[in-house]
Amino acid sequence: MVVVRITWFREGLSEEADAVVVIDVLRFSTTVAVALGLGFKHVYAFSELSNAINFARLRKLPLLAEVRGLKPQEADLDNSPSELMKHGATYLKRGINELVIRTTSGATIVSEAAKQGFRNIFISSTVNARSVAKALLSKRYTTVNIVCAGLDLSKFAIEDFAGAGALIEELTSLEPGVVLEDEALAALHMYRSARETLLELFSRGRSGKIVTSTGHYEDIVIASRVNSLNVVPQATPLNQSDGALISLYNF
Repeated sequence: MVVVRITWFREGLSEEADAVVVIDVLRFSTTVAVALGLGFKHVYAFSELSNAINFARLRKLPLLAEVRGLKPQEADLDNSPSELMKHGATYLKRGINELVIRTTSGATIVSEAAKQGFRNIFISSTVNARSVAKALLSKRYTTVNIVCAGLDLSKFAIEDFAGAGALIEELTSLEPGVVLEDEALAALHMYRSARETLLELFSRGRSGKIVTSTGHYEDIVIASRVNSLNVVPQATPLNQSDGALISLYNF
């Protein structure tokens, strides 16, 4: 039997669980899933921009970054799945198969989870919900804590709630005995009612409006394509105080 709950922001990591699933649909989770789907082997996630910059420079790796929705001048690319899809092949052809990423919400929670010593940290979005669900069930975890990043680590984000619902939909379709706590049950019903109109839903949310205002509407289009990628990102700690190593989980 698997018990699934939903928590929010950094505070959600205070809940004990066998597995933690971080969801930041717009855009960290989607960007990471796209990176691994393109063929990048590792993504290094940081909560502090300065640490991400220093690590990227030391390793001579591309830096994808966002600070409250905007790309800092030190970054090579925005935290943008569409930008990565346009430029990723160029890096891979040059033999560069690792990336560094820093974002306000998703990367910060993943880095914090790694720092706190969580052993089973996964990253899910709408685009890879089915794959993550299969991975979770294959390990027979008894408790799964879905941590929604939210907007700026402090505000409800409709796309993260829908992303949690997408994951729960896949979990319950594969394993009818999954037990859902109240917010997880609410997310499932919301997702079922909105899954045919996710693009509109994401576009109308606060995060979607910010993404659109920065010229990255295509990121929302990509995020609305449910189960378009067969990748399971898993995070483990780096050998330093800030940061996590994200790579493909094979099961």
